[in-house]
Amino acid sequence: MRKTIRLGVCLVLCMSLAFSLGGCANIRITEDNVTKAVSIVEKALREFDRDTLQKYVDSKTLKYIFQFAEKNEQVAEIGRLMFENLEMTVKSVDEENKTVTVEVKNKDLALVGERYSRLLKAKSKGSTVEMLKLFGDEEFLDISVKTLTAQISRATIPDNPTEITLTVKEGKKNLVLYFNEAAEDAVSGGAVNAITNAFQTGSTESTTKE
Repeated sequence: MRKTIRLGVCLVLCMSLAFSLGGCANIRITEDNVTKAVSIVEKALREFDRDTLQKYVDSKTLKYIFQFAEKNEQVAEIGRLMFENLEMTVKSVDEENKTVTVEVKNKDLALVGERYSRLLKAKSKGSTVEMLKLFGDEEFLDISVKTLTAQISRATIPDNPTEITLTVKEGKKNLVLYFNEAAEDAVSGGAVNAITNAFQTGSTESTTKE
């Protein structure tokens, strides 16, 4: 009887250990897993699915946009407009170095980003505080969505894709893709760099005048 009880206890302990080890294991970086993660991220960006993006993507720019999108649906709509034509194709996976090379195609949105930057700067008169207030202004955001919809519809998709390399991180529930500035710019069709450069130029000019 005692031997039976001991055997039962041992079996329970072994099973508990197996489950705990399995629960702690991270999702491994394999070609299949990485390809699936890229596919999920592509779909999430096109739909601007914030919940999925926050799980699968590490991006400073996206985190910043999410802060406004949580409060204003128009900001989320601007995100969808930016990524609705995005295509991401896995070219190669480097399991040893934990990276994935991806070919990216999106509409050329550099000019759209530059024009939107001018609108923001004009409305805010160069003030960062006033610019942030604009993203809480329903009327301004409605105009933004309408303007960007028209401009993006006229933009074209380049013949050649842009190649980017993303760092892949292992997580307990899914893989996470790290987007650096080059990757952020590529998936946005050049809009991120256009907006950044426009505001940096404005800051330089105002400093020089002062």
